Amino acid sequence: MRSQRVQLVVAAVLGLISVLMLWAGPIQGVGRAETDTVHYTQRAYEFAGDDQATATTKAVRFVCDDEVDYTDVPRDACERNTNGVLGFPHQYQAIFKARPGFPALMSLFIRAFGDQGIYLSVLFLQILTGVLLVLAARALGLPGLWPLAAEAAYFLLPSGFVGTRVLSEAASAPGLAALLYAAVLIIQNRRRDLGTGVAVAAFAWLFAVRAADAALAAVFLLLAGAGAYALRKSRQPWAERMAIVSGASLAAMVAISAALSWPTVNQGITDTMTEHFTQPVPKDMYIRFLHAEFRFWRAFLPMISGGAYLVVLAALGLWGVARWLRGWAAATFLAVAAVGAASLALHPGDWARMLAPMWLVVAVGLPLLLAPTPSGRRVRFGFRPAVAERGEEPAGVGEADPDRVHAAALES
Repeated sequence: MRSQRVQLVVAAVLGLISVLMLWAGPIQGVGRAETDTVHYTQRAYEFAGDDQATATTKAVRFVCDDEVDYTDVPRDACERNTNGVLGFPHQYQAIFKARPGFPALMSLFIRAFGDQGIYLSVLFLQILTGVLLVLAARALGLPGLWPLAAEAAYFLLPSGFVGTRVLSEAASAPGLAALLYAAVLIIQNRRRDLGTGVAVAAFAWLFAVRAADAALAAVFLLLAGAGAYALRKSRQPWAERMAIVSGASLAAMVAISAALSWPTVNQGITDTMTEHFTQPVPKDMYIRFLHAEFRFWRAFLPMISGGAYLVVLAALGLWGVARWLRGWAAATFLAVAAVGAASLALHPGDWARMLAPMWLVVAVGLPLLLAPTPSGRRVRFGFRPAVAERGEEPAGVGEADPDRVHAAALES
C-alpha cells in the first residue's frame, strides 16, 4: 500500500508538470481555448451566479484573451466570431446544453479562483486522469515504475495536448480512464464490487460531460461482455457482470436522454450536414453524409503517412493490450478505444480530438508491451501475472475461475 501511495503522489506531480509544460508551449497558432470553449465557459459563469448577458460577456472575453495571447487573431475579429457562434440556432446550442457536467465543475473553481479557475479545473481533470491510468496499470500487474510510464505516455501522445484544452475532451478523459480501471477490477473478479461502483460512476460522469462517449462506451463494453458470456461462459466469470453493468447504464442513459429531449445521433449528423443548422436540411442528407465520409477518409489516409510514427505507436499500444490481456478480456480495453474510432466516423474532420479515447488505451498498452514479466513466466490462464507488494505469489488478471487460479498459484 505504501508503494501505491508513493506512486499516486508521483503521478499527481507528473500530471501537474506535464500540463504546465503543454500550456507553456502549445502548437503554434493554437491556444488553450478554442471556439467551442465559449459554450462551456458561458454556462459555467451562469452556474457560478452570473446572469446570461454577464456570463456571455465574460465567456467571450475569456476566449479572446486566450486567442490574443496564443494566436495572431485580432481581438475584434475574435469577438465577432465568438459572438456569432453563440448566435447559432437553438438546435446547435442544445448540443452543449446537454453537457452540463463540465461547466458545473468549472463553476466551482470559478467561485473559488475567478477566471483562472477555468484553467485550474482542466488541471484537476488531467491530474485525475493520470492517477486513474496509474491505478489501471497497477491493477493489471505492471511492476516497478512501469505504471507511471502509462501516465507519461498519455501526456506525450496527442491525448495530452487535446486533454489540456478547455474542451469536453478534457472532461471525458478521466471518465474513460476510470472505465479502464473498472474493467480490470471486474475482470480480476476479486474487487468486482469496487469495479462495478467505479464503472457506474464513470458512466454517470461521461453522460454528464459527453453523452455520446458514454453511450458508445456502454454499447461496446456490453458487446464485449455479452460476447464473452455467450461464447465462453464457463471461463468468463466477469463477463456477466460487465454486460449487466454496461447494459443497465445504457438503458438509464437512453431513458434520461429521452426524458430531457437531449440531441440524438440523427441531430448530430444533421448538425454536420447543415453547418450547425444554419443551412436547410437536405432531402438526401444521409447519402451526402456518406459521400462526406468517403471524401474525408480518402483525404485522411494519405495525410496520416506524414505522421506514420503515430500509426506505429497506436498499433504497438493496441498490440500490447492484446498480449497482456488475452482473449475477451482484451476486448474490454479495445471497446474503449473503439469509442474514438466511432466518434471519428460520426464526426469526420478533427481526428486529433475524436481519437482521444483510443490514445488513452494506447498509453496503457505501450508499457504493457515493453514491461518485463514480473515472475519471468506466464501463469496457466494466459495472462501476465501481477506481483503483490511483499513478494507473494503472482495474482494474475485472467479468464479462469478464481479458485482454480488460486489453487494453481499455491501448487506452484
